[in-house]
Amino acid sequence: MNCPDTDNECIQVDIAPTISKILHIPMIAPSGKPIQKILDYTGKKKCRKIVLIIVDSLGFSLYKRLEKHMPAIKKIADTGLLIKCRSVADKTTPAIASIFSGYYPEEHMIQKTEDLYYERVKNKDNPKIKSILEWAHEAGLRSSIAIESEGAAALSGRIDTSSGVRDVSDIVEYDRKITEAVFKSLKNQPHLMAIHLRTIDRIAHTEDKWKSIIGAASCINKNIDMIINEMEPCTLVIVCGDHPIHSSQKWLKMASDEEINNYDNKYVALIAGCI
Repeated sequence: MNCPDTDNECIQVDIAPTISKILHIPMIAPSGKPIQKILDYTGKKKCRKIVLIIVDSLGFSLYKRLEKHMPAIKKIADTGLLIKCRSVADKTTPAIASIFSGYYPEEHMIQKTEDLYYERVKNKDNPKIKSILEWAHEAGLRSSIAIESEGAAALSGRIDTSSGVRDVSDIVEYDRKITEAVFKSLKNQPHLMAIHLRTIDRIAHTEDKWKSIIGAASCINKNIDMIINEMEPCTLVIVCGDHPIHSSQKWLKMASDEEINNYDNKYVALIAGCI
């Protein structure tokens, strides 16, 4: 069920239909509904392109704690919108599948990347496994993605540009390569671009000092700042977390009641603003 607009909340399944509405992309209506606050905002801005940046583990409360270390994102939020968005899963792949498709995990059935191939073998025309990037491509709009290799391979041939980066132990280097792939894709002037940045998530799993999370946030901010500087005017930037931070036993020790409530309710940050 779609969260009431008056609560300034939404669900991840609402993102794809929102993009569909803004860019006039025909798609079979999914479970999610367009986010009215974003539609009202973009109606005044006349955004012609959209870049969707998924920041792994960017929970709502985590973003609020880190926003001073992420000025590029904060600038978008300050001039645009910051919305509580309820995650549909506590793992990356099903959450991203819901963001892209507009359907809940129990509907698209994608828990890991290889599930997408399996579901397509069962029914290649199933709209529940088709991403907004594919709907855009079929409508004649240029769509691109920069993501890990397996995810990119799953969309290869189905959208205009599918750039994959192999996983490496140095996650900062991984996100740097993702950003380089974005630069190349932007030369093709896509109408819709999707990006997945992972530094915060990896550091949350491997480190136990708050300064490490701050450093990860600064790295994410640097990449997003460089990406934004390459975008054309009248581009809508949507930044969204996939799930709240993992390894909560380390990171919630000093959390407030509100932060714990946001974590328990799987709220991630959803930021939208036109540049």
